[in-house]
Amino acid sequence: MFQRIKRSLGVESSPSRPTPSTAGYEAIGRAGDDGEAEAGALRPAGARRETRQEGQVYWAFWALGAGVLLSWNVLICSFPLLASFFPAGSSYRTNLASYLSSVYCFGNLVFLGVAQRSVATTSPIARIQWSLTLLIFLSFIFSFPIIHFILPPLSSSPALLLSLLIAISGALSLSTAYLQSGVFALSALWPQSASSDSGATLAVMSGQGGIAVLVSATQLVIAAVTALNGSGGGQGEEGKPSARAGIVLWMLASVGALGCRLALKHVMAQPGYLDVMAQVGQRQEEGARGEGEKVRTRTVLRKNAKLEVAVAWVFTVTLSVFPPLTTAIVSTHYPTPKLLQPAVFIPSHFLIFNIGDYLGRTYIPRLPNCLPSSQNTVLALSFSRTFLIPLFLLCNVNPDPTSPVHSTPWINSDLAYFTVLLVFGLTNGWISSLCMILASNPVLNPRIQEGEKDVAGTLAAFCLVSGLAAGSVASFGVNWIVRGSFV
Repeated sequence: MFQRIKRSLGVESSPSRPTPSTAGYEAIGRAGDDGEAEAGALRPAGARRETRQEGQVYWAFWALGAGVLLSWNVLICSFPLLASFFPAGSSYRTNLASYLSSVYCFGNLVFLGVAQRSVATTSPIARIQWSLTLLIFLSFIFSFPIIHFILPPLSSSPALLLSLLIAISGALSLSTAYLQSGVFALSALWPQSASSDSGATLAVMSGQGGIAVLVSATQLVIAAVTALNGSGGGQGEEGKPSARAGIVLWMLASVGALGCRLALKHVMAQPGYLDVMAQVGQRQEEGARGEGEKVRTRTVLRKNAKLEVAVAWVFTVTLSVFPPLTTAIVSTHYPTPKLLQPAVFIPSHFLIFNIGDYLGRTYIPRLPNCLPSSQNTVLALSFSRTFLIPLFLLCNVNPDPTSPVHSTPWINSDLAYFTVLLVFGLTNGWISSLCMILASNPVLNPRIQEGEKDVAGTLAAFCLVSGLAAGSVASFGVNWIVRGSFV
């Protein structure tokens, strides 16, 4: 009837005015008492899909960040096992952690410096792919046959054994350096989401802490189970948990690296990947025209100088005592229960530090007022961690875990020691994440331009590794304080 009335009045339906469709939308509110317009509010159904994709991308970058420090965390957790292959009383056995960490960190520093020279004109994807392939191969052969068949016979030749371990550490540092360069460049170039200005970089930093927790937790569980099943007697029996844990950890490392390859494949399937490759292509064209990359690197270095010093100092302080000094700290309980003997106590301390580090990397930067943008503030926070070092020297330090400590330490409590260790880990993760996030984020750090993000991110990573190398050297000085000799 209404249609006949409209026709009689000469009013025709306009074909240019389609009926609104709610297909592809969903209601996001209900009518309130005040009759606000939210009753009819509609949201694209694709919004939830985009949010889900952002979460998937976050976890993919988390996995890539975990891969960056995978070999390092497995290596430091293997120090007790690797040291057990050397004769008792050997200086190699006493200082193996310092030797291998120095080789690894300096190798990482040199290779990362080489990678930095072409970071702006090289595809980060290609670097990630081949470095993960190398990591998979090294992890597999380290667990089998090297640990099981090759290292035990070399115990009678300490120099040859040390040379082999140094060569493996150097090869691991090569894969880590180029993987780190590729991952931080990719995260810096990745498009920022509407919900986060630092999502990809924060995911990478969180993954680096998360893999440390997973590795150390696995080591602790294996060590505790073996200690409970054994008699917990002599030094040889104490070494069994570390040996079993070491073999399993290196096998898991190869599996974890395979997982990183899958995460990279997922990242490459996302729309943001096209944006990254467009930026890389533009940089390669600039490089072909001879536009200076060295000038860009020096400019970024000058702009972020305080952040770069801060992140280097964080890891200088950490590596100077962890793990060379902290692995010499034993339980204050005597006689020592099975679950507090060095074979379990040392893996426990790795886990506690790594939990603190993970919480500091992942959650503290998200708290209000815990993401300062001032470089001076971040630098001051970094320097303040130095005051934690003397606290470790006041704990129950015993250079020879096979013999009991005859003096009472100033900090005569395992709980107090673990509390100091937890704070040490929290500040390590928090401040290092601040440095890495601010360094490559133009929104939080206006000094950096959009075209400098990838250079800034990898340059900050280079300074981080410089701190690791400096801390490894400083650990020899800490050894002298604790043991009375550098070697």
